Amino acid sequence: MKKKLALYIHIPFCVKKCLYCDFLSATANEQEKESYVQALFYEMDHWKDYLQQEYQIQSIFIGGGTPTALPVSLLERICQKLRTDFLLEQAENLEFTIEANPGTVTKEYVEMFQRVGINRVSLGLQSAQSKELKALGRIHTYQDLLDSVALLQEYGISNINIDLMEDIPYQTLESYKDTLEKVCTLPITHISSYSLIIEPGTPFYEMEQKGELLIANEDEDRKMYELTKEILKEHGYERYEISNYAKKGMECRHNITYWDLGEYLGLGLGAASYLGGFRFENERDFATYQEIQKERKLRSEERITASKVPCDVTKEYLWGYQEIHRESCQDEMEEFMFLGLRMCCGVSRKAFYKRFGIELQEIYHDALNRLFRQKLLAEDKNHDRIYLTDLGIDISNTVLAEFLL
Repeated sequence: MKKKLALYIHIPFCVKKCLYCDFLSATANEQEKESYVQALFYEMDHWKDYLQQEYQIQSIFIGGGTPTALPVSLLERICQKLRTDFLLEQAENLEFTIEANPGTVTKEYVEMFQRVGINRVSLGLQSAQSKELKALGRIHTYQDLLDSVALLQEYGISNINIDLMEDIPYQTLESYKDTLEKVCTLPITHISSYSLIIEPGTPFYEMEQKGELLIANEDEDRKMYELTKEILKEHGYERYEISNYAKKGMECRHNITYWDLGEYLGLGLGAASYLGGFRFENERDFATYQEIQKERKLRSEERITASKVPCDVTKEYLWGYQEIHRESCQDEMEEFMFLGLRMCCGVSRKAFYKRFGIELQEIYHDALNRLFRQKLLAEDKNHDRIYLTDLGIDISNTVLAEFLL
């Protein structure tokens, strides 16, 4: 039986770089976009035979940047090649997500989504307030979001996520509450709510260093956090991960793969992967990435000519990748705990034993006893699943550090 795999595709282009963004993205001309897509195709060719042989794709996530910064024709070519190269027609209940900014979702894009099988769209709203959107450097309006949701619904795409942000400059508890309540009236299935993080190298970081950035204090941030849980629960959104809420059965299966320590492959500039026991990342420099993909294309053609398709992740497949790390049992145990505990259902003792052949209590006896005693962890009535309490979520970074061996 083939193993399950989540596939991520990175599109590093934006119409305009936001003031807070430290993601690997930039503006680009049409020639640069064309050449990037060609390099991305070479990387798909590099993995095609191995994935067809060993894996069945369970979810795809096209992120960025802003994928809809690509012309419809280029984006459709990417999706069609994905379908052909990775045998998507054989996938059962495939979750196929694309990120988009409100205002970039046109009829032409949505018709293309239908043609290629995209069935989930993630819209980066951040706020329903014009002043806050302007402060972030966003180029859309709340009306653009309404128009995008209506258009997706019209074409039968009802699995929609909206990203929100707390601690935006000029944001107040009242304005954030208004954003939450507006969003909850929309026909959407999933909401992600994150606190603004000021990252070095961004315009916001420079503004903060100069004392020019007015953001919520710790007390206001805490109230926004509590308000998110309260209002979303009232409207039928269940929290299933620290920052993610969904209607029943509409959790993002692609992201759950990450938190469940499942395997995933990232294609594109700077994309990260966890495959065959290895963690590795793609080159982050645009020109170098392109040159590497040309070489990978030649190597894949040589493998085909020689009828040699390795049945595991060998040095041949990892050629050209960065930060290559072979996961040890200790690495995986740590990741099993601090990724799994991000989810509200926590981690399973049975699943830990099945994966590692040793009882969870035997490895983490002291940490578990201490965290249970401090009421930072709890367990279900079957004494199988261990999860963070509300207090534990509040100081989750401190709690999760307890599981480093």
